[in-house]
Amino acid sequence: MAIAEAARELGLARIGVVSSLAPAGNNNHNGSTHFIYRLRQHPPGKAAVAYDYLMVSDNADDASHADLVTVSDFGRVKDRLKKKAKAGVGLEMTVAQARRMDAAGVARWLADVSALAGFCHSSGCQLVLSSGATSRCEMVSGRSFDALLRTCGIDPERHWAGLEKWLESRLSGRRVRVR
Repeated sequence: MAIAEAARELGLARIGVVSSLAPAGNNNHNGSTHFIYRLRQHPPGKAAVAYDYLMVSDNADDASHADLVTVSDFGRVKDRLKKKAKAGVGLEMTVAQARRMDAAGVARWLADVSALAGFCHSSGCQLVLSSGATSRCEMVSGRSFDALLRTCGIDPERHWAGLEKWLESRLSGRRVRVR
């Protein structure tokens, strides 16, 4: 119950997990798992926090100050994103959306992912494809993500390398060293 109360108090939407299987000698990753919190509002107070977080929104009008904007229908918000999205913002589409669609809807979703990837490439934004999972049953494997990326004409290796670089740049300014 304490976790739920803390999540409400901090304005947490969801929590993402990053797990590294890199060797322990690697400076960037130590083979451990850590969390990246998805916040809808800034942490209380002006003091630095001892956890990694991203400011998220599902409103395209917030693209100028959010780290990550969830896009459900790219065609509907494309013009607003052209005006509001600054270079470096992450634009997220979730697989959870596509799970609830019929075949024609999935085809439109794949076309939206492709179009969003092109938009991100031309505007300096980062495409973030996530599972949108709210339970273990909704999680998506790495191979499935790679297949979706290839279907949308996106090279998975370049995408994941770019995503890692983007995520590190977003988190590095907020990171606090705990001794």
